Amino acid sequence: MISLRKTLRLKSLVFLLLCIPALFSFKAADKQYRETIDLSGNWQFAPDENNVNIGQKLAAPTFTDSILLPGTTDTNHKGRKNDTRTTMHLNRNYLYEGPAWYRKEVIIPANWKNRSISLFMERTKPAKVWIDGQFAGESMLLESPQEYDLSRLLTPGKHIITLCIDNNANRTPYGGVHMYSDDTQTNWNGIIGRFCLEASTPLHITDLQVTPDIENKKAVCRIKLNRAPKSGNVSLDLFISKEENGKTEALPLAGFTLKSDSTLTVTYNFSDISLWDEYHQPLYKINAVVSDGKQADNRTATFGMRKFTTRGTQFTINGRTTFLRGKHDGCVFPLTGFPPMDTAGWMRVFRIAKSYGINHYRFHTWCPPEAAFTAADHLGIYLQPELPFWGGLDADSTAMMLTKEGIALLKSYANHPSFVMFGMGNEIWSGHERVKKVLTTLKQADSRPLYSEGSNNNIGYAPSIDEEDYHVAARTPFAHDSILTHIRLIHAFCDSKDGGILNTVSPSTQINYDYGVNHINKPLISHEIGQYQVYPDYKEIAKYTGVLNARNLEEFRDRLAKAGMIDQNQLFTKASGALAALCYRAEIEAALRTKGMAGFHLLDLQDYPGQGTALVGILDAFMDSKEVISRDEWIHFCNDVVPLLSFEKYCWSDQETFSANVEVANYSDKSIRNNISWKLIGENGRVWREGKFKKREIANGQLSNQGTISFSFSSLQTPQRLNLEIAIDSTTYRNSYPLWLYPTPEAIGNDPTIMITESLNKETIALLKNGANVLLFPQPDSVSHNSVKGLFNPEFWNFGMFKGISESNKKPVSPGTMGLLMDPKHPLFDLFPTDFYTNWQWWSIIHNSNPLNLNTTDKAYRPIVQVIDNLERNNKFGLIFEFKMGKGKLLICMSRLGKIVDKPEANQLYRSILDYMHSEKFNPEFSINEEELRTLLK
Repeated sequence: MISLRKTLRLKSLVFLLLCIPALFSFKAADKQYRETIDLSGNWQFAPDENNVNIGQKLAAPTFTDSILLPGTTDTNHKGRKNDTRTTMHLNRNYLYEGPAWYRKEVIIPANWKNRSISLFMERTKPAKVWIDGQFAGESMLLESPQEYDLSRLLTPGKHIITLCIDNNANRTPYGGVHMYSDDTQTNWNGIIGRFCLEASTPLHITDLQVTPDIENKKAVCRIKLNRAPKSGNVSLDLFISKEENGKTEALPLAGFTLKSDSTLTVTYNFSDISLWDEYHQPLYKINAVVSDGKQADNRTATFGMRKFTTRGTQFTINGRTTFLRGKHDGCVFPLTGFPPMDTAGWMRVFRIAKSYGINHYRFHTWCPPEAAFTAADHLGIYLQPELPFWGGLDADSTAMMLTKEGIALLKSYANHPSFVMFGMGNEIWSGHERVKKVLTTLKQADSRPLYSEGSNNNIGYAPSIDEEDYHVAARTPFAHDSILTHIRLIHAFCDSKDGGILNTVSPSTQINYDYGVNHINKPLISHEIGQYQVYPDYKEIAKYTGVLNARNLEEFRDRLAKAGMIDQNQLFTKASGALAALCYRAEIEAALRTKGMAGFHLLDLQDYPGQGTALVGILDAFMDSKEVISRDEWIHFCNDVVPLLSFEKYCWSDQETFSANVEVANYSDKSIRNNISWKLIGENGRVWREGKFKKREIANGQLSNQGTISFSFSSLQTPQRLNLEIAIDSTTYRNSYPLWLYPTPEAIGNDPTIMITESLNKETIALLKNGANVLLFPQPDSVSHNSVKGLFNPEFWNFGMFKGISESNKKPVSPGTMGLLMDPKHPLFDLFPTDFYTNWQWWSIIHNSNPLNLNTTDKAYRPIVQVIDNLERNNKFGLIFEFKMGKGKLLICMSRLGKIVDKPEANQLYRSILDYMHSEKFNPEFSINEEELRTLLK
């Protein structure tokens, strides 16, 4: 009988023997065959904005200054001190555009003799390189690392590296792209990210690409060498590990002996795989080691086992239909003027976005660095970089440059599982045959991502080409503008009559984009939805402590102060922001309510401080909340599962019966079987009606109809604001909709104690002076020179930019306003429940209005219902306001309520105004004389 001690020793020995291969595998998997010299630190610096020293054979400039790299001329305070105060974008503290020279002495170690040596600059601008005065190469790459083979020039010993970086925008004729625009990240000069010399063996790997095949549980690995090995065979070892749930597992080593060739293609077979998506992020790391028996080299890559493709008009991930809740990204990083080059910086950005329900990023005419893909890999964000192009692709030379840019981008980043889509640029208006050729070339080079021809080409009128896998547009092609073809609720006035659906169609929750989806036979993504401007809180100015300052915001703040309304700054922010959030909600729900819709690109979750200052986010430029809507409320309608109600209107009378279809957009990774509950809740929290749909099957990957809610409003108190809440029991998925209940409209007769008139004539003036109460509804023609048309939504993008475009194209100019501001406790609203901001019950009232410019009134004067103006003009507009005149009292309503008394909300506001004017509370604080009044109403 074997003793217990001997048994334990044998078990320990077996355990150690079993562990040795795994330990060896981990060690081999981590082994690096390359050495690097870090080039970060101080470099000599010489500015050359006038191109004096450009040229491969010219003498290098005199270096009298130094600079810290990685870094930019902005971060190092180089260039001309900038004192301008443009309102087009944030202002750089230091301006530099043109060539700049950088020089450093390096010592190449003796053991680097006869090795292959490359210079690696992770991100820079068009560059040229000299070694000891001898030209070594140049590159135009912007979106990918620049690498230079310096093997023949860098021998052991001291050498001088000279770089010329040129950020002159004319060098890259791509349009005002976000890759280098001062509207966002700034057109910096310098080098950022990883910056080093790297030594490898003479035979080395130049490229490693992995193509996952989840159906067959394998990965095809393609390794490119700088040349074919001279020996007859080459050995290739693949060390693969899997990182999942914080644990790393070494997978079996795969070894191959292959015939000598410069391209090696092998297949790694898995016994089992873990799939990557937005919910689960298992990541595989491969270390490929190549040897010809005398020398060895390695290269690593991270990849994921996933399949992102299309099925009909939607996208699928690993066979499951998904919906892209996308965010536009314009490279807005105000402290540095360039994107984070570390994973931690991008983890912060993506975590914030994902907490607001975002699962997709569209990088508008730029591509983020490696760190962004790594962060997205870990968090499950689907990325779409774009080529840096915006405009007409009318030159073959530009198309060739973009092709090279795209090839390099795919080589650098396409292994990442987060890289699922690739766009050719933004709003391309000509040269489509060249675009198609670029797309086709890139698709042939790498078929892993899905491709689009561009985002919103010809502002949506361009048809989808066969070669693209999905289509991104704001409308589908048609002979002319028609809201029938729109796939977002709002457009600029120059692009669509009165701005499109939201400002022209009575509000409901029945709007969808079925027509557009049915006319595109591939996934359709709505382009840049929203663009609702939020009035800025000027306290934000203090946050700009980096390379950019907010002189644009300072200018707008000073204009507001000059207009006498700086005390209302935070109120403007809250009211316009609440309206913007309301409109964003409508945008997102309309997309979710469309069967077969593939997704949307939100513009934007955060502010865009360029192009005239487009503060369109519910978050500021720093991704901090403006506190205009809570994160919890936002994800009720922007999430993987959203309960939806479909009903015809928001305003009801007490004799009507309410009816709504219950739908659920479920694009999560699982089906749900739960009760669906609903409640109609009054202002005091009282539950008036409630019901339940029991054990509903809510299939994932689709929009499903779950039943109908119907109830009578009889016996409910009127007027009142109600909330109709819907929730999926035992989950966090819920939603709510405001409803307004009013008495059935009745004709409003003559009132003997109040003079109701549409004109300011001698009789009206005389009555006022003698003590009459007058309710005046000025007609639009009579005040056309001092008023604007009513606009429900906040101004699209920004007023100045599209005012200029409209005028140059002889199109109508938007009214430019940003919603209402009022005090809900004002006695005028005793019979008309309201928030302090615009909500849906105001739509018909605003639609039939002409807000009046009250700039000539006292600085302290405030209308009862104020219309917030855009930050450029800062006019004081009034919708409802009052004055004393002589012995009388005057109330002016700029909405033609008498024309829409069939609308219960307009009828009720009219009655509430009259009730207020009958009360002792109608006692205007400010007086006005006849001349001042006629000036207002001119």
